[in-house]
Amino acid sequence: MLHAVVAACLSAASAILVPAGAATPLDFQLRSAAVAGPGVAVRYTTVCPPGVSSYGLGVRIAQRTGAHVAVASGTLREPCGRRSREMVLTAGGVPFRPGVAYARVWGCAGAGCFEVDPFVVVAVRFG
Repeated sequence: MLHAVVAACLSAASAILVPAGAATPLDFQLRSAAVAGPGVAVRYTTVCPPGVSSYGLGVRIAQRTGAHVAVASGTLREPCGRRSREMVLTAGGVPFRPGVAYARVWGCAGAGCFEVDPFVVVAVRFG
């Protein structure tokens, strides 16, 4: 079983870009990701805009492994806060291998957290 930490390429902060009238932007920083049993543990931080008390977040990591694709994904809604958080993404039947995978992240702050386009796609490296 692969137990690895994502490379340092995850250190850049990102902000959601949304059209006028859509959900409020959310600052997001992916700190690390590691294969954890049948899933992937993702550590991140968020910063909500002033006056917003909660956010929604979705993360999907995919990696081509020969003829197949390993995928892990998860979503959550929780209170705003600057502290580092962790979520475990549920994986399918194909295991992750050492090498490059891609994390796609969706998110928004406040009540309008539906139909939000991905705001960041980050290359990650296991192993």
